[in-house]
Order: sequence, then C-alpha cells, then structure tokens
Amino acid sequence: MSVPADEPGNPAHAIFERFLRAGECREVLGCFEELCQQLCLQGSGLQLYHGLKAALNYWSAKALWSKLDKKAGHRDYDQGTAC
Repeated sequence: MSVPADEPGNPAHAIFERFLRAGECREVLGCFEELCQQLCLQGSGLQLYHGLKAALNYWSAKALWSKLDKKAGHRDYDQGTAC
C-alpha cells in the first residue's frame, strides 16, 4: 500500500522536489516519469494535469498548480481550452 501524497515523508514529495530542481531536460523528464509511476498516474494533457493536482497536494505543489491555473486562465489560452 502506498503512502498518501499529502502525508509527511511521502516519496512523491521528494521526487517532486527533484523535478522542480532539475537542471537538464533528461533529468526533468526522468523525474516526471518517476513521479507519475509513484502516483500510479497515466494519461496526458489535462487528464494527467488534473490527476497530478489531485494526487500531489502539498505546499510546494500547490504553489505550482496556482501559477499554472492562473496562466491557463489567461485569454491567450482561451481560458484553459487552448493549452
């Protein structure tokens, strides 16, 4: 049984922090793939985004979700339908 994503010491938190700090594309992609595997997430696009947002709900991730949601709501992205 896996540890809930909002519980302290959750491995998903450590993977997410490595993802945020990754400096090379290969490292970013590797961390993202590892994070999706850890959280048992599949899919792409908005489906994957909403799955990540629901599964990874702690302060560092919430800050990113807030920024992404604000950006997606901009008129250049048709309030989130174009991205």
